[in-house]
Amino acid sequence: MTDQLDLRSLQIVAAVAETGSMLEASQRYGITQSAVSQAVRRAEAATGVTLLDRSRRPLKATRAGRILANRFHDINRDFGSLLDALRAAAMLPERVDLRLGLVDSYAGTVGAHLVKELATGSMALSLTAWSGLAGSHAEALVRHTIDAAITCDAMEDLDDIERIPFYREPYLLVAPRNLAAELGELELGKILERCRLVRHSERSYVGAQVERHLNRLAIRAPRAFEFDTSDSLIAMVSIGMGVAITTPLCLLQGIAHAANVAVLPLPGPGFSRELLLVTRRGDLSSLAPRIADIARSTISAQAMPRISTLVPWFTAAS
Repeated sequence: MTDQLDLRSLQIVAAVAETGSMLEASQRYGITQSAVSQAVRRAEAATGVTLLDRSRRPLKATRAGRILANRFHDINRDFGSLLDALRAAAMLPERVDLRLGLVDSYAGTVGAHLVKELATGSMALSLTAWSGLAGSHAEALVRHTIDAAITCDAMEDLDDIERIPFYREPYLLVAPRNLAAELGELELGKILERCRLVRHSERSYVGAQVERHLNRLAIRAPRAFEFDTSDSLIAMVSIGMGVAITTPLCLLQGIAHAANVAVLPLPGPGFSRELLLVTRRGDLSSLAPRIADIARSTISAQAMPRISTLVPWFTAAS
């Protein structure tokens, strides 16, 4: 008959077990002593065990009653957490499955923390995540194969797109550690005359941004090495194959090789990239700002301490 057992009766029995008094329990909950006695009888009938030793004054809890009193606080806490989760879920749109694109430098550094928070936090979304170059996410968004993307591509050529910027970071110069002092005082053009440029692939948004910057400065760096992934790019610099122009998150993606590189401010005029949450307008109107906030806090909590260790002079421009 456990279906007759209710939380209120357990709460009242726990109070009697703790105080040894039906009067104190009735005063605590603003009910009559008769109602307290009825609650105790209901709980005992439902569980099939005696919870109070009525032959003693003050009343004493039996072994079963003591277990109930001790465990009830855990039950009450868990019930409160359940109510909070239900209320949070009621605030979400009915569709709780999210297909999310993640640009590689975000996915490979803090993306797992975002996925964990979205899947197990208050949103409790059913989540599928794809990583890759920013350009692939624009096509996927248009084709409705993803619902949103964390990207550095604002997709300005697309209509009916909602864009929520949440982080900005400058481009830096990454050089072999043994060349840091030698290159630190040179202009960018002189550095690239002396050292090969290890490039982000021009197929990537970061690579295209770097090429536009060099063109603005009329710097013609010979093509030598190009990589889609940041860890490969940092690895090449770490073994002395050249220098790279990249961002703090991309540097963090190549952290396995960071001990052998030096990070310098980019000489000359600076430029930066922005990370955004991009989605089709109206699709995730209530959910998108919350995802962007979590993406921003994930960078602050998970990436910035590690970036500050690698680049002590760096200050985020988020």
